[in-house]
Amino acid sequence: PYVQVLETEEANGQDQQVLTNETWVDVEFDVALDSGSQEHVCDDVDCPGYLMEESPGSSRGQCFIVGDDGRLANRGQMRLNMQPLNDANQPLSSIFQIAKVTRPLMSVGKICDNGMEILFDDKRAVVRDNKDGTELCVFERKPGGLYIGKFRLKAPSPGFTRQG
Repeated sequence: PYVQVLETEEANGQDQQVLTNETWVDVEFDVALDSGSQEHVCDDVDCPGYLMEESPGSSRGQCFIVGDDGRLANRGQMRLNMQPLNDANQPLSSIFQIAKVTRPLMSVGKICDNGMEILFDDKRAVVRDNKDGTELCVFERKPGGLYIGKFRLKAPSPGFTRQG
C-alpha cells in the first residue's frame, strides 16, 4: 500500500535511515482494547511503511508475558499516526511497542495515564479527553466481548529517522 525510498546518511558517526520521496496510501488498522496490557503493542507487519526504532524495553531485552505465560520479545517501537475511521478531524499519535502479537492492542491503563477516560457500556467504549470531554475515538464491542477500534494509519511523520 505504499512506495518509499530510504536514503542512508551519517550523523554523529552513526548511519541514519531517512524516509523520503514517499507516496502514502492509508492502511486500515483495527485495534483491541486490552485492560491487561501495560503498553500499546502491535506487530511490525501491521504497520507497513513505518520504521521501527529501539525502545527502552528492546534495548534491555524485555519480553512481554502473554495469556498462556509465553514470552514475546520486545523488538522496538513505532510512533503511529492514526485517525479513527468515523472521524476525519481527529488525528491521534501513539507509540506502540513491537512484538509478534496476533492483533494490535491498546492498553486501557496507558490511555488513562495519558489524561483520557474510557466509558464502557455493553455496545461500545468511548475514549474522551479528561480536560474537556472531547470524544477521541470509539471501540465497538464485538461478539465474544472484545472492544475493537477501527483506524486509518496515516503517513509517518515527516523527517522520521531511525538509527541503522
